[in-house]
Amino acid sequence: MPPTTAEREVLPADTDPGIRTALSPHRVRAPNMASAPKGRLFVFLPGTGATPASYRQILRVGAERGYHAVGLSYPNAEAVGVLCLQSLDADCHGKVRNEVMTGTDASPLVAVPTTESVLHRLTKLLLWLHAQSPAEGWGGFLRPNGEPDWSRITVAGHSQGGGHAAWMAQQVAVQRAVYFASPADWDARLDRPAAWVARGSMATPAQRQWGFLHEDDPLVPLGTATRLWAALGLPGPSTRVDGLPAPWGGSQQLLTRLPPSAVPGSGSPAYHGAPVADAALPLLGDGSPAYAALWAAMVFPD
Repeated sequence: MPPTTAEREVLPADTDPGIRTALSPHRVRAPNMASAPKGRLFVFLPGTGATPASYRQILRVGAERGYHAVGLSYPNAEAVGVLCLQSLDADCHGKVRNEVMTGTDASPLVAVPTTESVLHRLTKLLLWLHAQSPAEGWGGFLRPNGEPDWSRITVAGHSQGGGHAAWMAQQVAVQRAVYFASPADWDARLDRPAAWVARGSMATPAQRQWGFLHEDDPLVPLGTATRLWAALGLPGPSTRVDGLPAPWGGSQQLLTRLPPSAVPGSGSPAYHGAPVADAALPLLGDGSPAYAALWAAMVFPD
C-alpha cells in the first residue's frame, strides 16, 4: 500500500480568529494521489474531552483509501448524557446536540455560539485548506453557497462524537455515517431511547449508517447500543465480526470482543475506546490496527 501524505495540524483560530474555545489542533490528511482519490471527505468527531490527536490511525487508513480526512476539534468538554441526566425536557439530548453542531441557541445547558459550532469550524477549515493548498481539492467539499456538501462527506465519531454524527445524519443525507461506541442518548426517566433517537426519520438512508461497539464497553452497554441502533434503523441483527470478512451477513450493527491494547491506568474504559481510539486499539504483529480491514469496508468503501 502506498504511503499516505503527511498529517498536518491546523489550529482552529487560524481558520477563524473568532474561534476562541476548544483550541486543540484539527488533524488533517490529504489522500495519497497514488491511491486513486475518491473525491470523498471523512470527518471524525472525538469523544468527550478527547482531541483529534487521539484518533490518528483511522485518519491514516482513510487517506490510504483515497479519502480526504479530518479530525475536527470542537466543544466537547461535557458529556451530553451527564448534562441531560436530571433534565425534565424529553428532548434534552437532541437540543444539546443541535447547539453543539449548529450553534443554534437550542439548550440552556450549553453555550455554543455559531462561531464555535461544528458546522462553522468545518466550513472554515475547508476554506482555509483550499486557500493554503488549492491543488489538494478541499474546496470541492463546499457547495457554491459555502455550506458543506454532505452528499460527499462521511461523518463519524466516537462516543459523544458518534452521537453528533448520528444527529447530523438525521438532519441531512450524508454520504455515510459511522458510530463508534455510540450513540448513548438514553432517557433514564422513561428507560427508553432519547426522543430524537426514537423519532427515527433519518435523512440518511439506513443502508449508509453503521455502528461498531466492543461487547464489554462499560459506558455504552451492549443492550443499550443495540436498542439505539435499531431505533435509528441500522440493518441488523448485531453481529460479532472478529476475524470475519465483509459483508457480515448484511448486518451494519457490528460488535467486537478483541482485547484492547493495554492502557496503563485506564481500566475498563479501554473497552469503550477499543473500536477506534489509538491508545486502546488492538494491534496486529506489525503494529497496524487490527480493525483496518473492517474500517476499510465499513467507513472507506471503494
